[in-house]
Amino acid sequence: MQFRIKWQDVALTVALLFFGLAGTRFAARLQDGAPLDVFAHLLITLAATGLLFRSVRPLWTFAMTTAAIAVYLALGYPFGPILVSGVAAMYAVAMYASIELAAGCALLYALVILPWWNDSVTSWITWSAGWILLPAAAGVLMKLRRKSVVDVRERAVISERLRLAQEVHDVVGHGLSVIAMQAGVALYVLDSDPAKARASLEAIRDTSREALDGLRSELDTLRGSAPLRPTISLADVPALAARMREAGLEVSVELDDVELPGNLQLGVYRIVQESLTNVLRHASPGVTASVRVYAVRGELVVEIADTGTPGPLTEGHGITGMRMRAESFGGTLEAGPRNDGFAVIARIPLPS
Repeated sequence: MQFRIKWQDVALTVALLFFGLAGTRFAARLQDGAPLDVFAHLLITLAATGLLFRSVRPLWTFAMTTAAIAVYLALGYPFGPILVSGVAAMYAVAMYASIELAAGCALLYALVILPWWNDSVTSWITWSAGWILLPAAAGVLMKLRRKSVVDVRERAVISERLRLAQEVHDVVGHGLSVIAMQAGVALYVLDSDPAKARASLEAIRDTSREALDGLRSELDTLRGSAPLRPTISLADVPALAARMREAGLEVSVELDDVELPGNLQLGVYRIVQESLTNVLRHASPGVTASVRVYAVRGELVVEIADTGTPGPLTEGHGITGMRMRAESFGGTLEAGPRNDGFAVIARIPLPS
């Protein structure tokens, strides 16, 4: 069984050892008890040495320290700094073991002290509360605090992984949809209109390059080497619409001049991109789409509508991802049939 002893545990052990060996001499002068000898110093050393294992084997620490203290008191040596090692052992059990086990160890340690207590039971209870229960409570609170910090970190990691997954879904899904559409066009006009086929192949090249760049950017984020600011903004929406037109979907764009932070611009761009990709995937020939981004009454409204035939709404990963993006900025997103087509409308509070 292998484990690594932490340097913090070594430092604590050395401090307790020095305090125990040096302080017990002064404590012995103020009390009546068996004179200190080599065995007493050995027990003090053993009690402090148990703290070496407090982080990796807290029960070993408690067993060694408590046994050394019990024998020390049973032989009549004076009360002294050796009890501080017991405090540290109790804290270690509460910190690194379960709460139930810590409660049992606290009771056992108090009972170990009781037979050698020379004062009243009331003073023993008071001493136990201060020297046993308080360290145990402090250890439990510290463990709960660390656990809460770990839980927060784990939630942040899960959230970041979901965000990256959504980014990859949007980048790759959009790219593949455009590539599939352009490839179909190129095959259809390959013999009759070579120029059109060439234009479609060039669009495939450009789209695949953009998708690869986006995927590479997300991988750089995982490696921790991504740029600090988003590289995509609302200024890229017209270019997105142009690619959609090349793929056969007529798109009109209206963008208000609104100052927005970079992360919000990226989020809005992804909503527009996913919406137009869905239209490209599912709409019939001749369908047109419109994109409007404007501010009204303290809200940024992102509206993507198409003239496709209304039908039942099946909410897949795309709409779910868009809704999550809007909600991450404190907004809402609605998607469904509207009049003569389908619409996605996101409302996001403008940053103050």
